Amino acid sequence: MKQKYILGAFLVLPVLFLFFWLGSIEYALHAEQTVVIRMSGYDPRDLLSGHYLHLQPDWSLTDCRQFADNRCPTERFGRSYRYYLPEFDAQKVDRQLRLNNVKIEMIFTYKGAAKPLVKDLLINGMVWDRWLTQSAKPPVAR
Repeated sequence: MKQKYILGAFLVLPVLFLFFWLGSIEYALHAEQTVVIRMSGYDPRDLLSGHYLHLQPDWSLTDCRQFADNRCPTERFGRSYRYYLPEFDAQKVDRQLRLNNVKIEMIFTYKGAAKPLVKDLLINGMVWDRWLTQSAKPPVAR
């Protein structure tokens, strides 16, 4: 009888840990301060990893007033980030990025000593999927 309870605990504890871990990430993404970092450079695909944007922070074009002391904490952020996209959308985004001169930014959650987490990708000030649908529409004749 005791073995059933021990086995049940070994089965339930990893699931509870997983839910706690996911909940803490969701809380961090929605409850903390967000900052927008300008990005540059991209590489649209990797044979092993799939379709993504490989971006580097461009601190010279980032508004540092959104941070404490009006100073960009470059040491807190990584040198590069990958933002993965669905394959079908990645091809469209790649095509649009090559054809158009666009401004790419990433939204991060940022607080205290915790590592900044990527929240979303902005292209020309819009969330990437909304931008993709807007840029795919043909221009309206006037």
